[in-house]
Amino acid sequence: MADLRIDIISDIVCPWCYLGYSRLKQAIDQLGEDYKIDIRWQPFELHPDMPLSGADRESYLGSKFGSQEKLNEVSHALQHVGKEAGIEFNFTEKDQIPNTKLTHQFVLAASKAGLATPYVLALFHAYFTHGENIGQQAVLEKIALASGLKDTDLAYAISDEAKTLTEKKLKHLRSMDIQSVPTYVINDKYMIHGAHDPESFLKVLNDIAEKEH
Repeated sequence: MADLRIDIISDIVCPWCYLGYSRLKQAIDQLGEDYKIDIRWQPFELHPDMPLSGADRESYLGSKFGSQEKLNEVSHALQHVGKEAGIEFNFTEKDQIPNTKLTHQFVLAASKAGLATPYVLALFHAYFTHGENIGQQAVLEKIALASGLKDTDLAYAISDEAKTLTEKKLKHLRSMDIQSVPTYVINDKYMIHGAHDPESFLKVLNDIAEKEH
């Protein structure tokens, strides 16, 4: 039996974080029953200066990529690789990029309730497939309840304690000089960057398990 704790540092508005988890899960499913995997979701702000009201996706990312044409290229490429992973990326001119600080507070609440992974996956799906604004409290609460969270969990998500702890986590991860997501930290020792293919993840997990055994 090998125990692997995997801290997934991600932001819900990062499409590669969604793809990365899908590919990691495929690798984990191939590990077999001799492995005990503990996945923990850690916060990262892809757009730390995003106003609380969010921003129009096309204009915001269009300026970041340099042109609308370049953004369209990237979006089409994502849709293609998404299909291979069973993920449907839908991008429309109505899409908004939210400030995700409150989103991370809700993920923290889901973690305390033991429901972080199903909640995070529901958020990814709501945002990337259905274009829902996951920066809005009402949307976060609706998805939380559908994921099995209770009213007490929702109350914790908007509490000062959750806000302070989320800020503390974000600050700590910034101090680790993590510049991009997804980033995976395994057993507090090994760091992997990027959404690798399932075969690469599987090899890395097996190698680490042998070292840790």
